[in-house]
This record gives sequence, structure tokens and C-alpha cells, in this order.
Amino acid sequence: MRIVSVSSSYGGTGKTTLAVNVGVAAARSGLRVAIVDTAMQSPGLADALAVPATWSLADYLCGDCDIARAVHHLPPWAAGGEGALFAVAAIRGHEDAAGALVGGYDPGLLVEGCRRLVDALDLDLLLLDTPAGLTTEAVVCAGIADVSLHVDRIRGRPPLRLSPSFLVINMVPASLAEPDVLRQARSVHGDVPMAVLPYSPEFALAGAGEAFVIAHPEHGLSSRIRAVARALTGQPFPGPAPG
Repeated sequence: MRIVSVSSSYGGTGKTTLAVNVGVAAARSGLRVAIVDTAMQSPGLADALAVPATWSLADYLCGDCDIARAVHHLPPWAAGGEGALFAVAAIRGHEDAAGALVGGYDPGLLVEGCRRLVDALDLDLLLLDTPAGLTTEAVVCAGIADVSLHVDRIRGRPPLRLSPSFLVINMVPASLAEPDVLRQARSVHGDVPMAVLPYSPEFALAGAGEAFVIAHPEHGLSSRIRAVARALTGQPFPGPAPG
């Protein structure tokens, strides 16, 4: 079982879309996967998966519900085969987000909730989608994660004192040579395992409830995303850029 935090230094990297597709790819390979949106300031998971958020992470952190009540079990199309995919939305609305963000919460509750999800859902993989930047949620999730996945764009920024164990350079224009992209990324982030994902309009413009790896299973980008999912779950990583 692995816990993976998914971070970025700034918005617009495609972090949540990537987390959703990695989660779907892992579930469709037969794993039990949960994705938790911890970005209460700028939530995106509920829209990306078309999840009706009846209860949320913010509700749990404010003491209004148990973490189990915030879990949404995605339908079989998302997981396929013998896998399972679960999601926890960050907020239901602005009021419950304000309760957690303005009123404050005990970060230990976030840690406890994650560990309870692992046990209650018998997970193989827990993906923690964190807010962009150096936030409480990003730091807490990185602290409990087995793997810290950092998502960046070309000519990005260092990961704000969070040391990633895996790096994805996302939405890279086709005009750029992959060796040059890798060389530039290492100059910023150091020598960590990394993958380059090329830009695809369908990936960038994915609508609610659309997973790229399901809609375009034969696309080269889907193959690379599946390779990232395998690497995050401890399987051999096929070279510096899966494909």
C-alpha cells in the first residue's frame, strides 16, 4: 500500500487532472484506489470526476461528519475489472470551506482521516491532491506520503522546500525535444525520477467526469500516464520518460 501526495508550486500545471487519470489508470489495473482533494481553497476533484459532494473533507475536519461519510464510490466504468475507485471532495460549498480555513482545524485530523481511509477501504493506493504552493495541507500530506509526486510545467519553479521523490513535467509542447526538457527540469529540481507528458488538447480540456485514459486508451499520453501509475505503486519505471 502506498500514500502519494500530489503537489505543484503554482496553479495551471494540470495537477488535479493528472491525479484523476493516474488514479483511474491504477484502479483499472486492478488496484483499490482513493483520491482525496485537500485543496479546500481551490477544489477541483469533484468537478473532474463529476462527484456529488454530499459530505466533504472540510465537513470532516470541522467535526460535522466521519471521514467515511465523505467517501464517494465511483461507478464501475471508472475502475473496471477488479479494481475500485473512491473519491473525497474537498468542500460542499463556501460555508463548510470557511469553517475549516477561517475557523482552523487540527492538522492531525487530516493525518488520522487518511490513515482511517486506508484501513476502512482496504486501499492499495491513496492519492492526496494538495493545494498549489507551500500550504498546510501540502506539508502535512508530504509528511505522511510514501511518495511525493510534484507536477510542473517546462521552465518551472523549485518545489518550495518540499523534496519530491517523483517529478512529472506536464503538458510539454511538441516543439520541444524531450532530452532538452529533462535537462532543464534537472537543473531546477535535481536528479529525481521524472516523466515528461506531452501536451494534448483533449487532456487539457477534459470535461466533468471525463478521464483521458478511458476516453483515449490507445493514445501515447495514456500509455505514459499508465507508466507513471505503475511507478507510483512500486513497479519498475521504464526509463526516464515512459512511453
